[in-house]
Amino acid sequence: MAVQRFSRKVLHICIICVIIVAIIFIAMMFILNYDVKGETNMPFKVSKISIISSTDGKNVESQEYKWNKNIMLNNDIYIYVEKNNEYTKQETISSVKIDNFQTIENPTVGEVKIYKQSEKDTVIFENVDENIADKLEFNGSNTTDTKNSQISNQGGVLNFRCAINNIGNYVSNDEAEVINHNELLKKANIDEATINAKVSFDITITLDSGKVFKAENIAIKIPNDTIVENGTVGKEYVDLEEIVFKRIEN
Repeated sequence: MAVQRFSRKVLHICIICVIIVAIIFIAMMFILNYDVKGETNMPFKVSKISIISSTDGKNVESQEYKWNKNIMLNNDIYIYVEKNNEYTKQETISSVKIDNFQTIENPTVGEVKIYKQSEKDTVIFENVDENIADKLEFNGSNTTDTKNSQISNQGGVLNFRCAINNIGNYVSNDEAEVINHNELLKKANIDEATINAKVSFDITITLDSGKVFKAENIAIKIPNDTIVENGTVGKEYVDLEEIVFKRIEN
């Protein structure tokens, strides 16, 4: 009888151990799955990222040449934050922050700078020191107004510029009345491989309910392909599975 009781006790202990191991395994699988996929049913989501790459030139005073243009490459980034129609509860955006800008692949020529939208009414972006930004925050409002750092509390389109400045100079005594900026890279014999770069940033969405979701290290390649040949190139990214949001506040 004592042997039977001991055997049953050992069996019960084994069953308990198996149950504990199973619970730990399921918990670990849940954690690993969350690390990979993040929040699968957020109130708001990033549905699209558009990049418009364009060439520009800044006049440099010169006694020797009629034309002296310092070449820059502008990459205007538009991030679409949309309401998730599959989310059934009512939520509104308090703010969206874009920060932690990192250049993870530097171009061979030029320097990467991040610019916020200009406060001037005549332009959207302007590559001047006063517009350089290390973070951007858009507050929830009734409508989206990026010039005044506002996003609709139901979602909207956010923007910033990632420029590659001081790529080189195009100098010429061409008698033309104007210089086509779309041809500057080609005229200056810039190799497209030398201006390729990759930058990353974080996006944090804060809701009025107090919930906070964050996606880290969102990487984008700049500029768009064929920029040397075409001067202005647009591209849209809608397959954004690599953007993983996680809840950091309940």
